[in-house]
Amino acid sequence: MKKDFFSERFPKGWFGVLFSSELAAGEIKSFKYFNRDYVAFRGENQEVAILDAHCPHLGAHLGGGSCVGNTIRCPFHGWQFDQEGKCTAIPYSERIPPKAKEGALKWHHVRELNQMIHLWFDPEGGEPEWEVPRSAEMSGEEGWTRWYFKRWRIKTQGKEIIENLVDTPHFAIVHQSPIDKITVEYDRHIARQISLIGQHPTLGSQLETVATYFGPGVMHVEMQGTHESRQVNFHTPVDHESLDLCYGLKLRHDHAIADIDAIAEEYAGFAHKAFYEDVEIWENKVYRESPLLCQADGQLFELRKWYRQFFVDAPPQANIA
Repeated sequence: MKKDFFSERFPKGWFGVLFSSELAAGEIKSFKYFNRDYVAFRGENQEVAILDAHCPHLGAHLGGGSCVGNTIRCPFHGWQFDQEGKCTAIPYSERIPPKAKEGALKWHHVRELNQMIHLWFDPEGGEPEWEVPRSAEMSGEEGWTRWYFKRWRIKTQGKEIIENLVDTPHFAIVHQSPIDKITVEYDRHIARQISLIGQHPTLGSQLETVATYFGPGVMHVEMQGTHESRQVNFHTPVDHESLDLCYGLKLRHDHAIADIDAIAEEYAGFAHKAFYEDVEIWENKVYRESPLLCQADGQLFELRKWYRQFFVDAPPQANIA
């Protein structure tokens, strides 16, 4: 496959890894993203930590260990590490090596907000450069349903998924939901689509949506229609060939409707089906670095310019609206 600027590179930014409901206190989850192995655990203090997965002692995978208080315990020799990767106990040694005590196990920046767990990734190891905003509606505010979400592991790259933000024509062709009006704005790490979508048999009357990317991998959607919803789409690279795509939705409670959760589940089911229609295309298409476009194809090159800033060797992005 022909390489382009984005090939075999990972962008920097915040990436969703789990919904909060997927990680209980005392629980450990293992996952692989960016060609790296991680473990996430929630201590008895309810804080979430994400660490490199392999013990610095003799390399055992900590995912097979256990939580002890606010530490993770290695299954091989029982070394315990706190939420900053510092060794706090060795069961057969009174003395902890200084390097282990100072933090031999790498920890990673985590933000738990909007009932989701986000990981900061920078291939050069840099500090977070922006934040994903907290939304009261997404964070469990009374009057909203729980999150209904689904995750797929698919063979594609983020460069394909973000182009949906400007690819107006495909909504009518692939999803039978024509967009009547669309505006796309860019401001540093933010890209925002404001659109008016024609009537849909599942989602109801004409929809007003604001879809906002906060960096390269986390998108929030506010939708007004027959029912008001909040949605999230996050995609996180597994390696240079595949990623995890996760889509979640919640609805505002409507006192005139007895079972709003059933409607939310139906909405989510439609959204999952619509995403899978894209997945079938993403997994079988090639990336055109110099595509043949027509006048109505939208701001494809502006969107690619915005996305490019998140990769090493790319300059910071100014407002290009």
